[in-house]
Amino acid sequence: MRASAQAALCLLLLPLVADAAPPSEDAGFRASSRSLESALLQAVRAADFGQVRDGRRGGARVAHVPNVDVAVVELDAEGRPRAAANVLLSRDYPRGRVVPVDPRTLGTTVVRFTRWDIARWDGEKGWAEAPPDEDIVPGRGGAPLRFMAPYPASLFKLMVAFRVLRLVDAGTLSLDAPHRFLRDGVDTGERPVRGWLEPMVVESDNTSTEALVKLLHERGAMEGLNAELAALGLDTLQVHGTSQVTGRSWNPGQIHMTALDTARLLLLVAGGAGVLWRTPGGREVTAAELSERSRTFLLELLGEQGLKEGLTSTLVCGHPHARPGIPAAVPARWVRAEDGTVTVAGTAFGRDTRPCNAAARVAFLHKTGLTENYGSDAGLVRALPGEAPRHYVIAFLSNLGYRYFDAPLVGALRPGDTEEGFPAFSTGVSYTQRIAALGRAVDELMRRRAATRSNGRMQ
Repeated sequence: MRASAQAALCLLLLPLVADAAPPSEDAGFRASSRSLESALLQAVRAADFGQVRDGRRGGARVAHVPNVDVAVVELDAEGRPRAAANVLLSRDYPRGRVVPVDPRTLGTTVVRFTRWDIARWDGEKGWAEAPPDEDIVPGRGGAPLRFMAPYPASLFKLMVAFRVLRLVDAGTLSLDAPHRFLRDGVDTGERPVRGWLEPMVVESDNTSTEALVKLLHERGAMEGLNAELAALGLDTLQVHGTSQVTGRSWNPGQIHMTALDTARLLLLVAGGAGVLWRTPGGREVTAAELSERSRTFLLELLGEQGLKEGLTSTLVCGHPHARPGIPAAVPARWVRAEDGTVTVAGTAFGRDTRPCNAAARVAFLHKTGLTENYGSDAGLVRALPGEAPRHYVIAFLSNLGYRYFDAPLVGALRPGDTEEGFPAFSTGVSYTQRIAALGRAVDELMRRRAATRSNGRMQ
């Protein structure tokens, strides 16, 4: 294990206490969550996502408030939830809307989540006309809130990794088992399973993801993924329609994630003590859903994520239009010692990250997702040794892909170049920096909450 990953894991792997009741069932959880909800709502409003520019509209301001789904779970010293908050932003809720979180399940049933439909977003269909067959979870037609859930892009690779590691824990697959990936008659090579998992997570490598999705299909294990997650109460985490032949066909409207369920999946991976939440049927969910060995392995990979962008902005350190995000460092394996520049998956980012790496205050073990129309980021955060304490999970999903950018970059737009005409390609700034600003605001919020609690002024 690399030294940087070891340090992060020492912060995040915590001893399990099998008989502990969920702290969320304590009376203080509700009061603490209310204050977190209010603060998160204010942070989302301050990010002012309605001001982003749309490359498909010639750089004009976005026609509608984007769809943003963000969740934060505050953790105690043992990695157990002490407060949770979820906020939705959309043209239905242009000022943001707090989602009530059930303290027993750490989930919600008051939102009708529907499949993403780009035609509906772009106005080719009626915004409010989604029929029942577009519901992600059936039976919520009468829910008081509704939200079209953005496609998670490469964030869905977390679900693939989870399913593979569950097979490893069941003894039906080994991380060291060789797997040869043949696609369309082309031999992409043979590696042990761990050799496909690592680049899928740390570099977001698509070929590795295809190899693992096809492996799951070959073992008849893709079908059970959705049921497995639903049994844990994570029923909005779903993968449909992937190809048994190529391992691909990852399509919007068929792969779903929501922020609150993503945060709970990461909470499980982080390995907090005791019962983390209960399903609606009463099942107690603990970190033992994954073995300690599997959790350690996946956390190591999340800690080695090279694409430090999204909720953090270290990858574009020093860019004149970058805004500070979660203060986390790019892992040393990606950083060229001579000049601090970063190369990930063959892409050279060209920014000297050393000043931002030196200013890192937290470990951020996370996975990003980015396409033209979708941007997401989710992970685990805890203060580095000697820094002001904070410990939390954050998940962010949106339709803010690289099609959308900030006003200062409008001049970099090349509308005639439909492939690489967006500012992301010429400036290297792939996400609107309003996302990083939200990440920094949440991190400061969690730092202040921890300080207030240590001074005895918070429940």
